[in-house]
Amino acid sequence: MGEESRPQFLHRAWGFDLDRFFAQVNRIRAALPEEIKASNRVSQERGQILESAEAERQRLLEEAREQAALLVSNDEIVRRATEQAEEIIQRATTEAGEIRRGAEGYATRVLANLEEYVTRILGAVRTARERLSVGPEEPGDEQRDVQGR
Repeated sequence: MGEESRPQFLHRAWGFDLDRFFAQVNRIRAALPEEIKASNRVSQERGQILESAEAERQRLLEEAREQAALLVSNDEIVRRATEQAEEIIQRATTEAGEIRRGAEGYATRVLANLEEYVTRILGAVRTARERLSVGPEEPGDEQRDVQGR
């Protein structure tokens, strides 16, 4: 059924432009998969950042252990090595925590944006459904619209 053959009374009887409604629905359908893909990418990036932070932490811990093992020759050197190792471990732990918090913050912001977008879409869908569920106000409205009276 072409647009020209579509009864125009439907637009007036339902109180809104069907073409505009369907265009909006098609835009929502097209945008939603991209937003889901974006949230999946953010989740993957977060995981990669956390893995990278953990690998860096492990590397720094191993470096600290190696340095401590090399400096075991006497008590003063051992004491200094232990202090340095503890500093390196503390630094690695702090850096890993900062990277983790940054990644989680980024993921939280992206997911909040996605949630806001989906909420707006849901509101539009609910409004459209409400408009579709409301029938003509008076029993003869559809007949008058068709006849143009």
